[in-house]
Amino acid sequence: MKKWIKYIVCASFITTLSCGDDFLEIKPLSIFTPESVYTDKAGFEGVLVNLRKNLRPDFYGQGGGLACELIASDLAISANKQQDAVHNFDTQVIPTGTGSTYDFHEIWTRAYNQVRNANVILSRINNGKFDSEEIKNAIIAEAYFHRAYWYYRLIHLFGDVPFLNVEHTAPKIDFYTHTRKSILTKITEDMAWAVQWLPEKITPGAVSKAAGNHLLTKIYLADGKFEEAIQTASAVIDGGIHNLMEDRFGVVASDPSYNVIWDLHQKENKSSSLNKEGILVVQDRYGFPDAEAKDGTQSMRRYVPAWWNASYIKDPDGKKGTIDTQGNEFLIKVGRGVGYVRACSYHNYEIWNNCNKDLRHDNQVNWFSVDKFIYNNPASKYYGQPVQIQYTNPLDTIHCWYPFPYYKIYVEDEERPDQPYGGHSDWYLFRLAETYLLRAEAYYWSNQMDKAANDINAVRTRASADPISAADVSIDYILDERARELFAEEFRKTELTRIAFIMAENSINGYTTENFTEKNFWYDRVMTKNEFYKAGNILWGPNIYKLSPFHVLWPIPADAIDSNQGGIINQNKGYVGYEKNGTPLTVIDDQQ
Repeated sequence: MKKWIKYIVCASFITTLSCGDDFLEIKPLSIFTPESVYTDKAGFEGVLVNLRKNLRPDFYGQGGGLACELIASDLAISANKQQDAVHNFDTQVIPTGTGSTYDFHEIWTRAYNQVRNANVILSRINNGKFDSEEIKNAIIAEAYFHRAYWYYRLIHLFGDVPFLNVEHTAPKIDFYTHTRKSILTKITEDMAWAVQWLPEKITPGAVSKAAGNHLLTKIYLADGKFEEAIQTASAVIDGGIHNLMEDRFGVVASDPSYNVIWDLHQKENKSSSLNKEGILVVQDRYGFPDAEAKDGTQSMRRYVPAWWNASYIKDPDGKKGTIDTQGNEFLIKVGRGVGYVRACSYHNYEIWNNCNKDLRHDNQVNWFSVDKFIYNNPASKYYGQPVQIQYTNPLDTIHCWYPFPYYKIYVEDEERPDQPYGGHSDWYLFRLAETYLLRAEAYYWSNQMDKAANDINAVRTRASADPISAADVSIDYILDERARELFAEEFRKTELTRIAFIMAENSINGYTTENFTEKNFWYDRVMTKNEFYKAGNILWGPNIYKLSPFHVLWPIPADAIDSNQGGIINQNKGYVGYEKNGTPLTVIDDQQ
């Protein structure tokens, strides 16, 4: 990993220069200096475009930030056999690195890159000239949004971290850790101001007032301000701009074999003007270099099992039952999966008990159940017949045989049409269904169970699921509904840790802040729901599934700590370096 400090000091040149390994080499000055670029609306909007583009890497590629969060949760594990696929957190998720497929440290690096970029705007905006104060304030507001967004992620993945409040244009090696609470206070203040100035209507990919209120709702929840969270969520739900999509719309709206859940997740529909549910949607357009995410979603590679691998699935005669030959009809339909994110039984089965009418689990269209896998090898005499899994090594079914939500995972692949990994598509970052579930949670913490049930039922009713009563509402049920609705969208680890902090800070169910890394809700829920981590299943050779309570917070990268020779960046308890920690700062000022 590149030195953390390098990303901080290359701040001023993000729209014209890059921070390569030769960044200290003296070069002739470009006419595109910071002083000439950051002078007006167009110059600052160039930085905003960069910030928007960098919201999307978590959702694209075979691993990425979303995959890291899912395999660190109650929902999923990595089923891939590669050595750099994370199975054992004790030995693989460490301060010196976490592998290439799931680079937990990359989230840290990308987050601070974007904090840096936002600070370029915030530190230079007063030197610009604008046609109105409203234009200037809208730019500041979106910069606040991006900085708050990344700090919300950072403090729920890494805990106490340094807060960078200004642009640093010279080398700085004296950063200090701030408390999570001080950061929450700061980003709450910033976002409370920002939502007054963010625009109500935006072009796809930009940040709206609704997106600001959605993020502020999460921040209020994290800070224990539940009444305020209800108000900001209500501002989105009742704002007149967004509503849950309950009727058919978009590209296949006239085809009765599909339904509104299918419509909602088709790539052509996610940013459509017909879609009133998407609040913030990251953009990916194939064939347009400035709007194309490298390698596309790879959703079919990430979430689909390695069903095609002939060394796993045999036909009843012990011969090759499945193949990945390019152009194979079944391969094109399902994709060449490798199981980088393999949902566990909790997601695949448990949450769907008594949910036969739920469109999100509709086996006709939306859900791909294991009985849909067929022998697709024309050389097998069982060609076209359902796979009989009893002829396969049970251990291999971890990797090659499990169901998945087809309506979210299937993305036609423009680059690899005959051997698809999952092509280019926009992806939801914030969606109104989550806003309802966030408000339901705020009502739950406020002991307003009837209102919480109403919000949950708004989401369930749209999916044709049976409504629940106030007596059914619990934090576990809210998480169940989030799993049903938001799989492959929500940053599950972040949200579970946020709830773990709420419980610890309020001494709920015996949890406390004093022993947070020894006993916490995140670990207990994962061990209850995720059978792989609970059992510690042996995979291939020495690999096992294992995590520990202290993984509720991930390790601060060693590079960040070691390069910060004039200050102290604390390491989290449970990792090497914790013994060198200092007292974290509780006040954020303009020198940091």
